[in-house]
Amino acid sequence: MTFNGHYVYAAGVALAAFSGVLISWDPGTVCRLSSDAMPDSPFSYPALCFTFWAYSVPVGLILAATGALMLAGAGRGLTLPFLIGALATYAAIAIANDPMPHIPPLFGIGGGLILLFYFLILWVTKAEMRANPFKLIGYTFLVTGFWFACGMASRPYHDLLDSGQSPIDIMAYFVIAMGFLLLGEVRARRWAPDAHRTGLEGHTA
Repeated sequence: MTFNGHYVYAAGVALAAFSGVLISWDPGTVCRLSSDAMPDSPFSYPALCFTFWAYSVPVGLILAATGALMLAGAGRGLTLPFLIGALATYAAIAIANDPMPHIPPLFGIGGGLILLFYFLILWVTKAEMRANPFKLIGYTFLVTGFWFACGMASRPYHDLLDSGQSPIDIMAYFVIAMGFLLLGEVRARRWAPDAHRTGLEGHTA
């Protein structure tokens, strides 16, 4: 599993880096696709190139994470459910959002959940803040980035909201991410509570 994990991890990194960096460098030249020259068929070269560019980075991230699990010694009982579950979740959100009618209350609910998860993470990790403030800083600016990213991401949709398109998929990914980050923090403390207490000895006032 460890040996194969290197290949899975490398494949994920290569897939994400190729599409995310190289093609994004100049998608108008590489894919020859622009808003003024949309292809007539989704199976033509420019359309397929754009589809690869749009979806390969998330798939690459999932593959790299699966490879990391394999390198950590996780068995098939964990790696396969993670791989299948992550890909299925990504596909389900992508399909459900095409098209998805714009429902404003969903964004309020999603934003409220993100804030709730963030505040719960602060509460769960409060004993570590003095010993490890870097994680606190990371979470704080991550959620701040979510706030501004939602505003920026919604702008291209303003003229399309009445036609049945909505950026709710972006909100869904943020909510899922924060929810599992909270579960991870809780799980870490239940799994090895003594390790966390030991790490804080000598840092108490």
